[in-house]
Amino acid sequence: MQHFLVDQDISGEHAVISDEEMLHQMKNVLRFVKGDECVLMDGKGSKVQAVVENIDKKTIIMNLASREQIDPSNRRAALYVAVSKKPATFELIIQKATELGITDIIPLVTERCQVREIRNQKRLLHIIKEATEQSERAFLPELHEVLKWSDFLKNKPGGKILTGDARMHDLKLGGLKLSDLDDINLVIGPEGGLTDKELSDIHEIGGEIFILRDTVLRMETAAIAAMSIILCR
Repeated sequence: MQHFLVDQDISGEHAVISDEEMLHQMKNVLRFVKGDECVLMDGKGSKVQAVVENIDKKTIIMNLASREQIDPSNRRAALYVAVSKKPATFELIIQKATELGITDIIPLVTERCQVREIRNQKRLLHIIKEATEQSERAFLPELHEVLKWSDFLKNKPGGKILTGDARMHDLKLGGLKLSDLDDINLVIGPEGGLTDKELSDIHEIGGEIFILRDTVLRMETAAIAAMSIILCR
């Protein structure tokens, strides 16, 4: 069944859909008619079965029936990912992070980053929204402001800090033991990887360096593989 993320209250008996993009999707792409069903989500844990009650030029009125309230995870799973020089690479990582269940996405500026800002945040938020709908996630991940490496070190996150490197490592990620309550902070470096100094910084703040396999992976491959191993246990 089609799922839609809506930025409105869905706790009542009805919802009025007026967002132009959503109206286009429902009316012109999916060809909704009266009586068709879908699921509305608020990105905060609520999923509601919705039935089309009326369609006109500017709105669709939904009758809200059965609902489900999902409790948030006890574990924070944060992705600190270097800003890629290729927008498509960064967008792919963001999309897969959302689908796999990352709770917080923090763009990170490291020494080898050739790009030091997010150029199209609106597009990234759209990608996150679509990936949330596609994966039927009850909670929308948070996209944070760009973080400098020095600020990351000054305000190190709680929980396990993990980063990958093909040259040196403390462990193989596949053998890492985690409890369901462990907060996870996965750090993915840019094209070219983290510098020796940055890897040393990880150790100094209590983090660990892992290896995925005996080959050098692109940053998007490393990110997706690492998130899959950590989150899909």
